Amino acid sequence: NMENARDYIRDAYELEDLKEIANHGCSSGVCSQHIYYGDTNSFYDQYEDEIVAYIESEYGTEFLVELFEKANADLTHYKNDVCWAFIEMIAMEAVDEHQEEYALSYA
Repeated sequence: NMENARDYIRDAYELEDLKEIANHGCSSGVCSQHIYYGDTNSFYDQYEDEIVAYIESEYGTEFLVELFEKANADLTHYKNDVCWAFIEMIAMEAVDEHQEEYALSYA
């Protein structure tokens, strides 16, 4: 039973790391397991369908097209940027959820 990409990221990083990623993005180096092209590309290859579907549902297909153009059609670079965008989205989602839980527990 393979876990999905979202669970994988949420298991891979502590909440503090996810907060850093949400605030400063993956390029800050906080997402320690997804810094190198080898890591981001294998993550992309393993979870491509889920990652692409999630980004399309949140930002639309144009966003992916823009990333591809920004990468100058370099697939390695593109996969890296898509992976980072996905991790950043999951980080923001996790932080939002945590803040809601926190707010509810002190309501």
